[in-house]
Amino acid sequence: MGWMGAVFLWGSMFGKGKAYPELGGERGMGQGWYGAIGKLAIAALLIGAVLIWRAEAWLHVDVPLEHADVIVVLGGESGQRVIGAAELYHQGVAPKVFVTGSGDGGLIVRRLGMAGVPDAACESQSRSTYENAVLTKKALEASHPRSVMLVTSWFHSRRALAVFRDVWPEVAFGVHPVYAGATFTARFRIYEMGYIFSEYVKTLWYMVRYGIA
Repeated sequence: MGWMGAVFLWGSMFGKGKAYPELGGERGMGQGWYGAIGKLAIAALLIGAVLIWRAEAWLHVDVPLEHADVIVVLGGESGQRVIGAAELYHQGVAPKVFVTGSGDGGLIVRRLGMAGVPDAACESQSRSTYENAVLTKKALEASHPRSVMLVTSWFHSRRALAVFRDVWPEVAFGVHPVYAGATFTARFRIYEMGYIFSEYVKTLWYMVRYGIA
């Protein structure tokens, strides 16, 4: 029996407050609490499984561009995003690359150079996706780009595209989502569940804070 089966069995044993009526008193109340906790645990597991299973449909978007004026790599991951941006550059999608994000921005620029992408520009002050968009616009608007290709992780792609479009509506944005791989199936990305749950929370926060869905 797996751990989910064990939790289900535990919840079914203690799911009813009167499962052991002879216990009575505080002990009987304790059994009721155990039952409630078991049901909540099962519900949380089921909801979590659905959120992970449907993450590709709810968090992921792929908007290709045949040509863009610049490729913008969002910081926060310096492996697959570098590879994705370098591939687009060498395919001739855009003639230059810009990196946005504090922390690993410099590392991304160095790795892009190692991947054959010369002279990538970088801003290293932004600490959120919204700041990524604001400071990218500030850095690039003097060159009047008409189209920009974003590169970010697949679970971040929908929110990133929505934010950049909201901040800079005059520009046509595409997004190239990158993947670290897959386990179980292509959609059940259990090994990325921490990032997935975090992205759901951030998406809700951006809807409340900025009105961006």
